[in-house]
Formats: sequence, structure tokens, C-alpha cells
Amino acid sequence: MFKRFLLISQIVFLFLGVTGCKKYDIPLSAKSAILMSPFTKRVVYAKDPRERLLPASTTKIMTALTVLKKSKLGEKVTVSAFASSIEPSKIYIKEGEEYFTGALLRAILLNSGNDASVALAESVSGSEEEFAELMNDTARSIGAKDTNFTNSNGLPSEGQYSTAYDLALIVRAAMRNKDITAVMKIKKSPISEITTGRRIKLKNHNKFLWKDHPYTIFGKTGYTKKAGHCFAGYIEYNKWRRVIVVILKSKKLWSDLEALAEALM
Repeated sequence: MFKRFLLISQIVFLFLGVTGCKKYDIPLSAKSAILMSPFTKRVVYAKDPRERLLPASTTKIMTALTVLKKSKLGEKVTVSAFASSIEPSKIYIKEGEEYFTGALLRAILLNSGNDASVALAESVSGSEEEFAELMNDTARSIGAKDTNFTNSNGLPSEGQYSTAYDLALIVRAAMRNKDITAVMKIKKSPISEITTGRRIKLKNHNKFLWKDHPYTIFGKTGYTKKAGHCFAGYIEYNKWRRVIVVILKSKKLWSDLEALAEALM
């Protein structure tokens, strides 16, 4: 009974305690941003959250969600010539190599491997185009109505867009998947090709995992020249107090993330 009371108290504190956050209270370089309750979907801060923008590699959160709906971590993935030819960022997997799905999920969420994203997409649907349709089906099922994916990696593509609000819904769905949240917390992790044992070292692009703050930020970074710096994930203050954070088209990503996190301290 006490634990239940504590949980309810923490939730009330979080969502009543942050309603005073106004747009002008948090100066950001980002074009769009949002803070959302993972429990109730209540928006506690927003800056143009419905504007359609390029999601860059935050796309890979939806890629991971879609893969795990259709595949298992221990299934084998064979790398195609197309997947190995994708432009960076990539982990340089080679045509004909085999990796476990779980290893390639780490590659896309830590190192943002575009080649790993395509290999996973092809393993599920046969082609990236068909996999993108599955991604869109998943997006619609969770209420992300202003989102359209045309690829699995987030590289700029005609017709690919999302919003801070929709990406917050996607993060919310991802937070319910223990396999995804576990990977987001990993700083470094090598993966190995199944047959030869060739090892590839991975390092998480999320710099906040190495920062000393009274909170931790987990999630997926993204960047292209057109999209700017992007982030989709969540801020964890303690076991009971979390808030989803999405930033799109930022010029100073880490400063923006820090400003949003500290506004709720």
C-alpha cells in the first residue's frame, strides 16, 4: 500500500510540478521540442510540436520497434550488397556477413548504423520500401498521424517526416519495450559476425551517458545537414520520475537537452 501511495505521489508531483513551464521559460536553439508525460501523454512543455520536420536517425527508434514486432533478438540477419553500400553513418558490415538481430539493434541505437538499419529492414520485409510501410502502420497504431517513413535509417528522403509530438508517442511506445530501453543505456558494446567472429566496436552517440548530472538522459541522437541535430528519448530523474523529451532541428543539441532537463528540476 505504501509503495502504491509513493508511486501516485511521485506522478502527481511530476505532472503538477512542471505545469508552470512556459515556452518563454526555456530558450532553445531547436526549431521544435516537447516534454511529455510517459504515463498520461500530457504535454508539459512544447515548442512548435506539430511542425513536420526531418527526423534524421531518431527514425531508428521506430525501426527497432517494428523489427521487434516481427523478429527475435536471436534470429540471423544476412547482409545484402545494398545494405552494405548505404552511406554513413555506418558500422561497415559486409555483404554476405551474418549477425544476430540483437547485435544489429545495438548497432542502430548506439552507433546509428544506417547499413545495419537496412539489413534489419530487409530481414523482416525483404525490402526497405516494404519495411517502411510496416513502420507507418506501427506509427498510425500509436497515434502518430503526422509521420511518414520512407526508409529505416533516417537519411533525408522525399516524403519522410515526423513531428516532435509524434516522436514523443513513438518514444513512449519504445519505453514499454525492455529490449530497447536496455540498449539505450549501454555506453559501449562490441558485436561479432557470426561465422568469422569479426568484431565491431560500438559506442553510444548519446554524450549524456558520460555526463555527471542529477538526472540521466537516454535516447537516440540524429543529425543530417537538412535535419539539423535531433534527439528522441527520455529524462530520468529517479526511479519514479521520468519525462519524454524530443528535440528537432537544433543548433546546440546538448545545451538544449540540458536546458529542458534542468527546467524540471
